[in-house]
Amino acid sequence: MLIRERSSELKIIAKSIDALNLTEQLWLLEHIAHQIRIRNELAAMAQDPQIQAELSQIQQEFAVTDFDGL
Repeated sequence: MLIRERSSELKIIAKSIDALNLTEQLWLLEHIAHQIRIRNELAAMAQDPQIQAELSQIQQEFAVTDFDGL
């Protein structure tokens, strides 16, 4: 996406946010912060060797079902 297009979209979003009351803006801000925290936690989990080992074990356990057509 071009920077101009993104900038235009962000301006539209900013205008929409300006139309919200303070309570709605606070809710939106908290929602965005929560989403960022979740993404960061998921990224950290994806890099965790223990999580990777567990996922590998689960994948091996279910490998026998790969060809059952379900």
